[in-house]
Amino acid sequence: MPKNKLDVSGADQAANQFKEEMAEEFGMFRPAAERDVITPKLVEKARKKTGK
Repeated sequence: MPKNKLDVSGADQAANQFKEEMAEEFGMFRPAAERDVITPKLVEKARKKTGK
């Protein structure tokens, strides 16, 4: 068995949720749906700035 493997059912999901919540608290995480909305806006802004 690999070291630090989680054997409790649902533990992976709970650990990932905890990581996401902590990252969001510190401004380091954005949900996928939010990233999908922001990314095109950032690309367009960068294109306008560089004139391409």
